[in-house]
Amino acid sequence: MDQIKEANKNGKVDIVEDQFSLVHQSPVKEELKYLQENNISFVPFFPLASGLLTGKYALADWDKFKNSDGGQLLGNLDKKQYDKAITGIDGIRKIAEDHQATVTQIVLAWYMANPAINVVIPGARNAAQVRSNAAALKVELSPSEFEQIDHLFSSF
Repeated sequence: MDQIKEANKNGKVDIVEDQFSLVHQSPVKEELKYLQENNISFVPFFPLASGLLTGKYALADWDKFKNSDGGQLLGNLDKKQYDKAITGIDGIRKIAEDHQATVTQIVLAWYMANPAINVVIPGARNAAQVRSNAAALKVELSPSEFEQIDHLFSSF
């Protein structure tokens, strides 16, 4: 945060990219407030938490996740936090069903509905994932759905 303020003392910082996701929020919350107050765009990296927020893992998959590339990238996530994340994803599944969307699309829609986030660049391994990610643009979360997702991941 101090580096951003120092770099922006002349008011010329236009955009900041930092790690941010539903499971990695608290280290960035103060930064997001400053960016909004100073009209600086924010781009999160690892928005899908290396696959954790796509719905592809279950509670029983902890060992599989922690030993995956994504689990190693999110090495600060412990078993208790993993379980909370999976429980949160289970809550998102209901919202996804209501919208006839995927968990990933709902997570991406949450980012796009977040006033602190200006653009989301999710990774994709193939054309089908690119098309699926783009379909998130058609998902419009209600304010209560946005808040519900916020609440499901409030401990992060």
